Amino acid sequence: MKKTTGQTIMILSISLFLAMLFINVNHGLTQEVDKGKIPPDQLAATFKTLPWGSPIWDVPEAVGHLAPGNKILWVDTRPASFFTQGTVKGAVLLVYDKKGASTNTLTAESLAKALTDAGFSKDTATIAFFCQGPECHRSYNASFIAVTEWGYKPEQAIWFRAGYPHLLQDVKKDPKLKRKANHYLSEAGIRQL
Repeated sequence: MKKTTGQTIMILSISLFLAMLFINVNHGLTQEVDKGKIPPDQLAATFKTLPWGSPIWDVPEAVGHLAPGNKILWVDTRPASFFTQGTVKGAVLLVYDKKGASTNTLTAESLAKALTDAGFSKDTATIAFFCQGPECHRSYNASFIAVTEWGYKPEQAIWFRAGYPHLLQDVKKDPKLKRKANHYLSEAGIRQL
């Protein structure tokens, strides 16, 4: 059966419409979230990649990457009061909530400066964003904005889902981790052991 030009145009138009619909539906699933509103499926231990392509780490993955010499910028997105009580070893404080929040200190510029200060390049850096635990939206949103608006590749913007409190708990209860706590925790964190 030979297609006419009109039929070809109609098929292409329908295909384009369906593609745009698919993109818009999926875009709705990838956006910043409010406190406590991370999609439940993304909190499951088996869920290891965010919809925008960023890897998800829990404590075992974080511990594996906190060894001395690993070139990762750890970004604590929590308020300063949490940071001073204890954080991941070598982390920088760049507070983030949601786009446009007046409390944000994490911006494209501040992240670029933190990378430069650490001797890393935007093109090759790995950045692990974390906050207060799996349901904390701050690091989730930071990973999203870094990829979707600031031009980082998804594999560069890690969401450390477990967050600092779970790391601290695991170091406290595991004698092997506790012996090497200075590899994982800030000085303030070590004092909490």
